[in-house]
Amino acid sequence: MRDYLLLYVNGQRHAIRGESAFTCLTDFLRQERQLTGTKVVCAEGDCGACTVLVGRSGARGLRYETRDACIQFLYQLDCTHVVTVEGLGTTGGLLHPVQEAMVEHHGSQCGYCTPGFVMALAGVFEGREAVDRTCLRTALTGNLCRCTGYLPILEAGLSIEPALLVPLAERYSSAAMIDELAENTPIPVLIQSPHGSQGVGAHRRTFFAPRRLEDAVDFKARNPEAVIVSGGTELGVLQNKKSFEPATLLSLTQVPGLNEISCANGTVCIGANATWTEVEKFAKENLPEFYKIVIRFGSPQIRNVATLVANVAHGSPIADALPFLFVMDAELEIVSARGPRRAKINGFYKGYKIKDLAADEIITRCHVPLPAADELLRLYKVSRRNDLDIATFGAAVRVRRVDDVISRAFIAYSGVAAMVVRLPATENFLQGKPFTEQTFHDAGRLARSEIQPISDVRGTRDFRHLLAENILPKFYSDCLGMEHPCMTPTESVNCPGTKV
Repeated sequence: MRDYLLLYVNGQRHAIRGESAFTCLTDFLRQERQLTGTKVVCAEGDCGACTVLVGRSGARGLRYETRDACIQFLYQLDCTHVVTVEGLGTTGGLLHPVQEAMVEHHGSQCGYCTPGFVMALAGVFEGREAVDRTCLRTALTGNLCRCTGYLPILEAGLSIEPALLVPLAERYSSAAMIDELAENTPIPVLIQSPHGSQGVGAHRRTFFAPRRLEDAVDFKARNPEAVIVSGGTELGVLQNKKSFEPATLLSLTQVPGLNEISCANGTVCIGANATWTEVEKFAKENLPEFYKIVIRFGSPQIRNVATLVANVAHGSPIADALPFLFVMDAELEIVSARGPRRAKINGFYKGYKIKDLAADEIITRCHVPLPAADELLRLYKVSRRNDLDIATFGAAVRVRRVDDVISRAFIAYSGVAAMVVRLPATENFLQGKPFTEQTFHDAGRLARSEIQPISDVRGTRDFRHLLAENILPKFYSDCLGMEHPCMTPTESVNCPGTKV
């Protein structure tokens, strides 16, 4: 059992102990290490000014990806190598090619957002042989600029020849660092801060990252108040904005098998540690309709750490993934000291963030049936911005069609109640009806009567009622002329053994 975190920053080794383990990464970089190139603006993962690259050991050495440092804590970064904008350049103080391109194409004015853009662009080229405009635009959805405009930044990215860039794995090739990070990964970590180390009223804080699920279950049984931390994106915002600091934290990131995405017998199984980036890769090949929603979920920096299972556990009524999981009748795999159990996601939520989950239980996996060949699936998200925005309204519509008759219908809406809801009356109305435009207009009017939305900063009650009614005729329109719009002929539901 190790009582410290092993962390490298720009090639330098750090052993983090006690209260320091609970420090936000931006505070550690800026205040402890004087690496002030990592900027802080929003402190909630929206602007990307704090973007860094984090390397973690894999089968082929260290693999680097972008993260928002403002909502990452040191306890999440055990056995990693953090590279900041100061560590990006080549030996001898020369600028990185991305930095040179930004200068040449005038991609900076006030400069405050520039380090974040540089790091995000550098992350694009890690492991890629070719980068196009679409790839760059996707990679930069988590970075905001309010003075330069994005065209010069995109031009800077397009001007870079990927083959000429030295990967960070070669830039930081110290065998001592690589070997130590790889060797220490399997060791369980338990860190406790000294009692009262933060002054009057301070409490002792505990972080535990076991290697075995049995140890995690035992810890949760003995500490039911423990908060399970995965990507920590929501927890980071709560700590930064509301000073929420849970006394006990449990991480499952070191538990083998929970980072896998597997597919067998027409069902995909997503482990608790599988990030949205990994879900995105799977969905692109196997669930293209879901992929269109996932790619709008957060930003690359957020998707690189956030997980689907944590999204389910959080249970927001406007969560982007939940309507899809509802209409597919997903099941949750849950464990505790009393043993394992399964819970249907339909019925899992009892009210606003009230779940059928005991304090000593842990969600380990989510099982999602894939759409059948005779089913039509469409997912919708309405938000003010296309990327990195909270939904005003979301919907999932799944229809089983036999010739021109609807044999089954599954409809789920988000943003219209205290939790994501199914629409049983509308589903029953559609069953046995002809697959016509009039049918879906009639269904839309019924759907409107099944919900009781509220007005808030994202939209009025009337607007949400209108969306609830009109989304069903839109579903019909979107499906016209498409025999199997949710899957292509090569994307068979029979995909045993597939793993990400």
